[in-house]
Amino acid sequence: MTFKEKVHTHCTHLVEKRISLAQKLIVEAQTAANQDTKSSMGDKYETSREMMALEMRKASEQLQEASKLKKVLGELKPKKVYSSIALGSLITTSMGVFYLAVSLGKMEVENKEVFVLSAVAPLGKLLLGKSIGDHFDFNSQHISIIDVA
Repeated sequence: MTFKEKVHTHCTHLVEKRISLAQKLIVEAQTAANQDTKSSMGDKYETSREMMALEMRKASEQLQEASKLKKVLGELKPKKVYSSIALGSLITTSMGVFYLAVSLGKMEVENKEVFVLSAVAPLGKLLLGKSIGDHFDFNSQHISIIDVA
């Protein structure tokens, strides 16, 4: 398995964990709402139910977002090698290693730091279409493209 495939697999596992956690939170909130019985303190009951409904909405939004990330990751072809930077590229630069996929931030794979970013992120937009040997400036730093996979 190539390093790029390992990065992709790590991203997929991270997103699947997010999905699993969001699903668990939804089930827990629903269970708590079902077990909450109306007491003589009506306001307390209504407040409690509204808090649980809010938690369920929040978890549902997290689930939707994670599901979108999983879909994008599923459409990428980690075995494909790119000559110029596109969605799915693993890019080695003078500033670090980047995987252009979805916005997941910094992670460590095989003791190497990799920044996973989307193509709509400011740096992602700058990277798109570039090739080995290209240079550009980002946040007052001059960056060179060393390798693209």
